[in-house]
Amino acid sequence: MIGDPTEMPRPQAKRTDYVGILSDAMTKGSWVLLLSTPYHGRAIPCGFVDYSSRTINQEATSRNQQHFSAFRQVKDLLGERPLVLDREFSYLELLETLVTEKVNFVIRLKVGLNFCDGEGKVVVLSVKPGETRILNKIFDKGRVFENVIGVWKKGLSEPMWITPALAAGASVTNLKAEEGLVIYEARMKIAETFRDLKSLLNFHKMMNKRRSLMEKMVALTLLAYTLAWIVGETLRARSFPEDDRKNRLFSGPFIFLKLKPDLAPPILSQAHLTFSQFVLPVRTHV
Repeated sequence: MIGDPTEMPRPQAKRTDYVGILSDAMTKGSWVLLLSTPYHGRAIPCGFVDYSSRTINQEATSRNQQHFSAFRQVKDLLGERPLVLDREFSYLELLETLVTEKVNFVIRLKVGLNFCDGEGKVVVLSVKPGETRILNKIFDKGRVFENVIGVWKKGLSEPMWITPALAAGASVTNLKAEEGLVIYEARMKIAETFRDLKSLLNFHKMMNKRRSLMEKMVALTLLAYTLAWIVGETLRARSFPEDDRKNRLFSGPFIFLKLKPDLAPPILSQAHLTFSQFVLPVRTHV
């Protein structure tokens, strides 16, 4: 399961009580932390939390606590599957919480972090361009045991460091670092999902005066996206030959919402059945 936050700019919302200031310290807005499962080049939404600098102050909470709340909500849905997160989540407090909650995870680390080995000697995360480096059994500040893999791919300005851990058992046992890298690379699918949500459904432009209504609109939009994805994927084989380049480029929601194909009753019946199987077991804000 992939977790990723996106900014929701609200530059004109001067009197909306749940709108705060974004990371540029200038633009008004809030964040939606979306949780989703990768599938067929996209990520299917299954949960979210929203927060802003203002709601954090009002609720006497923190960004970190909002993250913890989101991950606890989907703990039962996760099961043995790992939670895949980008580097803004690579802080020690979260890693310790995931271990305590027995949530498996694969997280990209921030460049420049220092670890130590079993003897307490400092281990610096460094790798040369074009190289791959694996560090097993090292400790994040002596408190969280991790395997780490570093890769500096051609054309990138900096290396990528990934740490995987299996925490769902009685004690923390780690995935192989190479497996963690393969799992993390699936995280890019949520970027494509955000692109669809914003370009096809204007997700980033939603505006409600009350926070409760905004949360319902977000939930409804995510449900609509999932339905569009299911219908579009059902139509894919009818719309394009398997060897057609467009078959690989266009997402399911794009096929359904932009190409506007004819919908035969069997397709709608199949889409409805699949949608019910996806949605009915999932708790929503609606």
